[in-house]
Amino acid sequence: MVKIATSVPLDDVLAAMVRHRPVFHSEADLQHAFAWEAHRLDPALQVRLETHPEPNVRLDLLLSRSDLDRHTAIELKYLTALWSGEYAGEKFALKNQGAQDVRAYDAVKDIGRLERFVRQRNNWTGVFIAITNDPLYWRAPTHGRATNAAAFRIYEGSALSGLRAWGPNTGAGTVKNRMDPIQLAGSYDLTWRDYSRISGARGQFRALVVEVD
Repeated sequence: MVKIATSVPLDDVLAAMVRHRPVFHSEADLQHAFAWEAHRLDPALQVRLETHPEPNVRLDLLLSRSDLDRHTAIELKYLTALWSGEYAGEKFALKNQGAQDVRAYDAVKDIGRLERFVRQRNNWTGVFIAITNDPLYWRAPTHGRATNAAAFRIYEGSALSGLRAWGPNTGAGTVKNRMDPIQLAGSYDLTWRDYSRISGARGQFRALVVEVD
């Protein structure tokens, strides 16, 4: 069981979020909702959003129980397909982000960032969480062809480990600001879970959780 700062079970946070927030306006909205529920479940948690704990290192969330000397760094991704609707009287209009290969690269990069950060510190863990209503992230491709972004696929049943790099024929526009290969120290078998189901096409949301310890 994944626990945040050895205090709050991650599953409890996600379950509380589903009850109150099955859909979000943006990634920042998701970050705030996660922090809110975690702190509600354990008021002793210290919560910091968009922190810079050291030069050139940014974390979406830092949750700490300083009294226990336990800390968890969290990176969140909200990967959206086009959807609009209303929930509990609140209107939502999600954009079709597209560029799944680029956004999956960013997800893998987040995992690598968490690795580098927590392995330098005792009593620290990391958690990467992606929530999406775009099935292209969790469904394995059916065409069977190798692609230039194969190293960054995060679909159900795939595994991440070692050096992750673009294929040799990747276009310059794709790798702009994302050229660097990503070296992972750990090995991660990826499993998606249902998050929420709301009305309309693309109303199914699923979550990917990767623990970095």
